[in-house]
Amino acid sequence: MAKKNFEEYAKKARKGELPSAFKDWRLSNNVGRSIAHEAAQFGTLPKDFKDWAITSMWGWTVAHEAAKWGTLPRDFKDWDLGDGASWTVAHEAAGRGTLPKDFKDWDLADFEGWTVAHEAAHCGTLPKDFKDWDLANEYGWIVAHEAAQCGTLPKDFKDWDLANYEGWTVAHAAAHFGTLPRDYAAWALADFDGWTVAHEAAQCGTLPRDYEAWDLADKDGWTVAHEAALHDALPRDFKDWDLRDNKGRTVNDVAEAGEGFFEK
Repeated sequence: MAKKNFEEYAKKARKGELPSAFKDWRLSNNVGRSIAHEAAQFGTLPKDFKDWAITSMWGWTVAHEAAKWGTLPRDFKDWDLGDGASWTVAHEAAGRGTLPKDFKDWDLADFEGWTVAHEAAHCGTLPKDFKDWDLANEYGWIVAHEAAQCGTLPKDFKDWDLANYEGWTVAHAAAHFGTLPRDYAAWALADFDGWTVAHEAAQCGTLPRDYEAWDLADKDGWTVAHEAALHDALPRDFKDWDLRDNKGRTVNDVAEAGEGFFEK
């Protein structure tokens, strides 16, 4: 009987045809999806609805469902309401681009320190006036790193030297993922081991064609040219084959050995 009743009420919930006196919002199907979840998806919950914490079998709340579909009311406040994995309503809304314009709790985080801002950076839904680029998860991965990875940094972004605990900067991340702007010039920016943005770009094949500072070296004297040679990424007109690192290894040595046969 309960299953039959659920289907009957669910159909009405989807169409916004439930009676105004309806109270059985917790009635659910075999995976715990309630009538309230159905109404949340279709934006048919009553204006005075308060039971946002009703959950499915996996902890997915009615508020999460509404955030997914952009049907939360304008005065919604319970952004820290989480599912079983600490994924908050705000995270879900950030990923879907349904956060309100005046949202401020960007540092709200899940168990691994993944903030709402990280999720918005991942999905390209951060507001234009966002400034907390150095918010970090427990691994030191900051919001700007995530935006650099996903190509969602704003065009006027300037804080390329923001870094994790190893000194790996936003510019390193952008070089790694090929999202540096064309006019980027601070190739010598380095992490704590002297590994520069240019080294990272050489490793990942994202150096611009007109790059020239091949002798830029890390703390071991390993140059950008060495790294490019390791990955068969030197230009055809390259000439500085005798550049040596601190162990006396030339760029030519690296090029002849090839990637997979040469240990740095």
